Amino acid sequence: MKKIIFYALSLTFMVFGQTFAQSVAEQNLNSAIQSAENVQQEVVVARKAVNQLVKQLTVLNNPNAPLFEDKMNYHVNTVLNNSDDIQYFVGLAQSNSTIPFSSTSIVNNANELVNQNDIIMELTAQITTAINANNYTLALTYIQPIRSALTRQFNKSGAIITSIESIKVSIKTYHVCIKTVDSNGNPTTYSAGFYAQNEATGEYFYPGNPNDQDYGYGNCFYNLTPGTYHFGSFQDYFCGTSSTTVTLSDSLLNEDNIIEVTLVVWCE
Repeated sequence: MKKIIFYALSLTFMVFGQTFAQSVAEQNLNSAIQSAENVQQEVVVARKAVNQLVKQLTVLNNPNAPLFEDKMNYHVNTVLNNSDDIQYFVGLAQSNSTIPFSSTSIVNNANELVNQNDIIMELTAQITTAINANNYTLALTYIQPIRSALTRQFNKSGAIITSIESIKVSIKTYHVCIKTVDSNGNPTTYSAGFYAQNEATGEYFYPGNPNDQDYGYGNCFYNLTPGTYHFGSFQDYFCGTSSTTVTLSDSLLNEDNIIEVTLVVWCE
């Protein structure tokens, strides 16, 4: 009895640990998404600053170069900080996730945000020089390039968000526990063993931790990736269970973050 209780507690702690790790990874990825969204919001603010300068150059004939330069400096510093945060949080997610994933495209796009910063600062300096020389026509020639750089930052941030959302789906896992009942719906036991088959890949899974010597025992499947699974049991002499097909989704999770699948036990 003590061994059974210890095994049950061990599985509980194992599942909690794996679930916690994936939860932390997802939180880190959400933080990275927020940082990318911050970049997009800052781009919107920077675009307004550019539009304001254009109005000053073409309508008011009184451009405020120092103010524009200050706004662009703030912009590039904000983008730089958020680019660093994106890579930091994605790195944390990689460390915590039990399912590996690649961050290459995210890192490349985050670095490109900083590359566009360099272009923006160079153009800002050229605009300031032209304004100080009262050459407003020349200053206006740099407006479209700086707008293009801001657009690239906005688009790269969007690509980062899309990549992270895809990663969140790829590392999502579910814990599924089999509940057995008799033909009247009353809880009962069944000890011949259960299996789950991924209908897309044909791969079979069994209860417990695949790295544990007791893999295949119990009634709970751990860290199943999203998909549609056929759940069934092995026949035990003149007894068996029904089978069912379930598409795993968050809507099926109970208050313990577990999906419960009910199979009916029958005996001849």
